Amino acid sequence: MRRIDRYIMQRFLLGIVPAMLLLLALFSFLGLAEELEDIGKGGFTLPDALLVVVLTTPKRIVELLPVTALLGGLLGLGAMANNREIIAIRSGGVSKHHIARTVTVLALFLGIGITLLQFFVVPGFEREAANLRGQILLGTQTGDNSQSAFWTRNGGHLVRVDGVQSDRTLQGIEIYSTADKGRLVRLVQAKNALHAGQEDWLLTHVLDTRFQGTKMLESEHRSMVWQNLLSEDQAAVLVLPLEALAPNDLLGTIINLRNNQLDTHHYEIVFWQQVSLLPGLLAMALMSLPFLLGSVRAVSASQRVMLGGLIGIGFYLLQQLSGHLASLMGLNPALVILTPPFILLAIAVAAIWQRDS
Repeated sequence: MRRIDRYIMQRFLLGIVPAMLLLLALFSFLGLAEELEDIGKGGFTLPDALLVVVLTTPKRIVELLPVTALLGGLLGLGAMANNREIIAIRSGGVSKHHIARTVTVLALFLGIGITLLQFFVVPGFEREAANLRGQILLGTQTGDNSQSAFWTRNGGHLVRVDGVQSDRTLQGIEIYSTADKGRLVRLVQAKNALHAGQEDWLLTHVLDTRFQGTKMLESEHRSMVWQNLLSEDQAAVLVLPLEALAPNDLLGTIINLRNNQLDTHHYEIVFWQQVSLLPGLLAMALMSLPFLLGSVRAVSASQRVMLGGLIGIGFYLLQQLSGHLASLMGLNPALVILTPPFILLAIAVAAIWQRDS
């Protein structure tokens, strides 16, 4: 029995590989098209754009794995069905529920792989991509580097930042506010700064110094909200996108913002989108079985793959749409984002159960 289970898993994985390569090539090409728009800015060249696409590949793999699980099942197990191997296995006493359990175990292992990528691989590669873009487009870099300090000006404020950490936190902030003729009127020093959404930044461990004539007034604050610390373009290049953060970093940021009575809705949406990949992966893997456990003569292999592709792409778009709906309408992120994969999982289980034994 274990040999049969291993064989089913092996065939499933062999089906996932070509599906992943195909979708990865397609989405990487779309990513390259976006990077090409920046060619010519600050010395950004085609090789730089290609390198950015390569560095962001692990994130694409994580996002595409649920869809490729469905296509992989249809390709890998579909080949077994066409060769009557599934019929032979079931004739040998292996029930459809046993096959479903085997696929579930494989999906759980793939889910562990997704989690490891989210925690340990994606943030590092995304950080390197941000470093590359920051160095070339703005002459700065992000990440854990004490030599990455840079200066910028926004309005009447001159800002110095020591560096940018992997969790989107700016370190060593100094904000110089000047009046007419460049006279210094205020100096704000903060240990960290966190992008709280839109134009707001949350400064922590703040020393606020005001210069009034010959007097210098100092005040300390545990936290302070500051607007327009960085321009929109600078933030886009220097600060990692929320989707690139590890789930634990996202959760820590949500707790930090809540403690300071700041909006966490967008952070929660991204967090639950990452969590939803796990039930989505299981649902997609099991959804391939109803197409294969019955008669395979009624539907050809190409029709199964096409139908599976439509279901997978539809599910991917629905997941993206649910995030946007939760953001625009202020709905509960966990409820809106987790509902589609669990509904699909229930449909897959019911369809497997209804198939003839």
